[in-house]
Amino acid sequence: MTSIDDGTSASTPTNALILPNIIYPVIEQLDKSGYKDIQTDLRTTFFKLEELYPGFSRSFLQSFINKEMPSLSPTINMNELTLKLEKYCDKSSYFISSSRSEQEFHELNIRSKNLKRILSRIPDDINEKREFLETIKEIASAIKKTLDSVSNTYQYFKTADGRQALENEKKEFIKYSKNFSNTLKAYFRDSKRDDVYIAANHLLVQTDYLLRTIKLYCETDTLDDCLYPLLSHHQNQSRIIPSSRYSSNSNQQHHNIRQSSSSSSSGHNRPTSLYETGYT
Repeated sequence: MTSIDDGTSASTPTNALILPNIIYPVIEQLDKSGYKDIQTDLRTTFFKLEELYPGFSRSFLQSFINKEMPSLSPTINMNELTLKLEKYCDKSSYFISSSRSEQEFHELNIRSKNLKRILSRIPDDINEKREFLETIKEIASAIKKTLDSVSNTYQYFKTADGRQALENEKKEFIKYSKNFSNTLKAYFRDSKRDDVYIAANHLLVQTDYLLRTIKLYCETDTLDDCLYPLLSHHQNQSRIIPSSRYSSNSNQQHHNIRQSSSSSSSGHNRPTSLYETGYT
């Protein structure tokens, strides 16, 4: 088995996507083979191993491919594969549930889902420059619309902790949007596709974290902690435990939210220049 990632490599967003985009969908198919009774245990075990040993799932999958499909192993790019599979994954649990009937949440679901769908087209569109440039324009527009929708949900956050948590995640999203923009500019000079895939995977991860934060503070249902690896080892982020949530359920469990190390900065709104950038 290859060495387990220590959380410092450039491909750590891909490591975080191995479970939800590849392994979880396979586990979900086990009920068709008569193994439904072990689905939950398998899912929980993989999640815990990934939390304890970041990069475990990727290493496990790569070892399996090397042993069972050695002829395919050299051709499989995990960064590309996780990005491409995003559009096929059922991630309805990541989005705001129908228990929130407000238009702002419905709009957020649609716009964030559209952003993730367009990002997952990159491996297919990157081969044709004209088509890829159109895809980039769509991504820039989708980023702007997603951020606008996120801002529209602030009114439903009932605590300062919640609003601060969302602001932190929004700053992270803007940071990775800028990184994606810069990576695209570099790509048209050096043609390093893998860097584009990794930057896009970062945006997928951060989009899910925005949604996760909104779910934590604006829904009363307990969030399934195994939905998504918590990247506590993948990124150098400190965490805070929210003191209260929107839920009035006294048994509602608290969850850790990532707090950006730059949370003390005074940025109030996202700078337009971060995502409305020309790529010609």
